[in-house]
Amino acid sequence: MAIMMMLIQQTGDAVADGTGAKPVLGIAEIFMLLFVTLGPPLKTPAGYFARMQGVDATTQRRLAWSTFVIGTITVLIGAIVGAWLRGNWHISLAAMLLAGGIIFFLVSLRTVMEQYTPAAIHAEAAAAPRHLPTAFELAVPMIVTPYGVAAAIIILTASHSMERTIWIFVCIIGVMVLHLLAMLFAGPIVRSIGAMPFKIFGTVIGSLTVGLSLQMMIAALVQLGLLSPSYTLGL
Repeated sequence: MAIMMMLIQQTGDAVADGTGAKPVLGIAEIFMLLFVTLGPPLKTPAGYFARMQGVDATTQRRLAWSTFVIGTITVLIGAIVGAWLRGNWHISLAAMLLAGGIIFFLVSLRTVMEQYTPAAIHAEAAAAPRHLPTAFELAVPMIVTPYGVAAAIIILTASHSMERTIWIFVCIIGVMVLHLLAMLFAGPIVRSIGAMPFKIFGTVIGSLTVGLSLQMMIAALVQLGLLSPSYTLGL
């Protein structure tokens, strides 16, 4: 626990911007970015429902809770250690913003374009092995995606205070709780409204995040002196 608190303190203090400028992302925007990259929860009901075919209700609930715990611990530890290593490797905030913008752009664009994926690919995914998955197999990569962990590291890197760092952790846990609820109620959700509403809402979120990811890259270029600060209007 002492080591964990030391890493949290270093994360909150060592990666501050130091310019006194308003953070590029607000807490609501951070939550939305984590919502999109960690999963997102909108996809979890259909994915979990498909993997739980033929499994009794008690086992489904147990796996949902185990997946939630493993996924949350993995993301939190990965974000803290990753941000701490960034400080040791002396990677600039501008570089991290640019890298984060690129990652968010690719993920958001994939979300938007996913509706055009050939049906054959979806059929192949649905034909996954029918063995009972472990909690780790469900958490990674259905919830804990590689780009989701990278997003958490980048957001935590830009933290300028302990208060902001704590709010970032709250956002991470909040997204994971949504995954838990999505798994616990996957059956009723899928049977009552189907998958189409989730796809539509996911496309809307992805479209907005494409613009936000581009704004992050612009902010990085401004910090590097390659663009005028006027390009960051609206951040």
